[in-house]
Amino acid sequence: MSERTPGDEKRPSRLWDDGDDDAEVFTLPPPLEDELAEGDAEPDDSDAGDAAEGADANSDGPDADYEAMSFPRDLDDFEANQYTGSTSQEYQGLADEVSRAAGEEWEQQAVAAGVPGVDSGLVGFEDVTGARGDTEEDFEASEQAATSDLAMRIASALVIFGLFLGSLLLGGWWFAAFVILAMIVSTGEFYATARSEDGRPLALFGLLGVVFMGLGAQLTGAAAIAGWAAAFSVVTILFLTLSPRRQPLEDASVTISGMVWVGLLSFAILIAQGPHPVAYILFVVLLIAANDTGAYFVGRAFGRRKLSPLISPKKTLEGLIGGLIAGLVVASILATFPAWETIGIAKALVAGTVVGLIAPLGDAVESMVKRSLGVKDMGSVLPGHGGMLDRIDGFLFAVPAIYFLFRGFGLL
Repeated sequence: MSERTPGDEKRPSRLWDDGDDDAEVFTLPPPLEDELAEGDAEPDDSDAGDAAEGADANSDGPDADYEAMSFPRDLDDFEANQYTGSTSQEYQGLADEVSRAAGEEWEQQAVAAGVPGVDSGLVGFEDVTGARGDTEEDFEASEQAATSDLAMRIASALVIFGLFLGSLLLGGWWFAAFVILAMIVSTGEFYATARSEDGRPLALFGLLGVVFMGLGAQLTGAAAIAGWAAAFSVVTILFLTLSPRRQPLEDASVTISGMVWVGLLSFAILIAQGPHPVAYILFVVLLIAANDTGAYFVGRAFGRRKLSPLISPKKTLEGLIGGLIAGLVVASILATFPAWETIGIAKALVAGTVVGLIAPLGDAVESMVKRSLGVKDMGSVLPGHGGMLDRIDGFLFAVPAIYFLFRGFGLL
């Protein structure tokens, strides 16, 4: 490149003039000269005069400011040192440093520092946030509480199962008394929960109703269960009709529904009066237990489709199918034992299907009732298990269904 004389050098115009020629300036990029080259000739004097007149006429407009500034016309006028000179030297080679650092391997290490008030040199989450973390004593206490709760659940389950099995082996009025006692406790839990939610059920009438339904099943048969349920329903309605209550219809519905619902367990007394009471009752119990267990584990592992999100969000279609399959497997296995050979494999599979479809319905009904009342458990009579009604909800619909099924098969 030829040397330029001071007179030939074109200096870029400054956006401001502070009187210091040596001060570094910032310049705007020059417009492309191609636009000027497209014209056939430079504008004549008349056009320049008209432009000057327009500039004088509107000297305050943006065109006047634009014309007042002069821009360099050639990018070659900028030297390399004009670009690099305005950048600090400490940034040169930064890209190379970043690229080299990105290619290296780094090993993460714990930060150790001496902090006043901190026992260890390692800075933990609670040291930064001020929140108190779980200590070893807290962890041991939570483990002991979980172990104690599990032990309590197992102990209460063994006690209830022992009473059930003992009364079943004794048979007759012993088993009837056990069923009636379970119905009394369950009905009382239901009425107590409803009363805590501003309900006023006639607990006395409902409790007497389930007692007479159980006694009628033991003394007379299935007709007595329906007869006593209807009788106490009529008495409840007549009493509430004559009594000055604010919500007699709601009180009557809660009283009758609780009595009839829990009173369905009376059909277990009728099954126990069959030719093989221990085998048939255990058959129903084992089927319901297998259904609950299969539905629980399959639902937890594979549950995706909710059966009823509003009533029972944890129940899934996969759990229902898993419980049904588990019940069928247990039914087919039990049918091979001598105690249940009178049932047979075909009838056992039908019974397993009925239990697999009906038992979840009883659980869903109790979930609906608890959600309506705004409670998690119906009671706490069974430590670690909640209330008695929470444990027999699957039996309330399955037991009558098995009774009529066995009657249809000629087993009762």
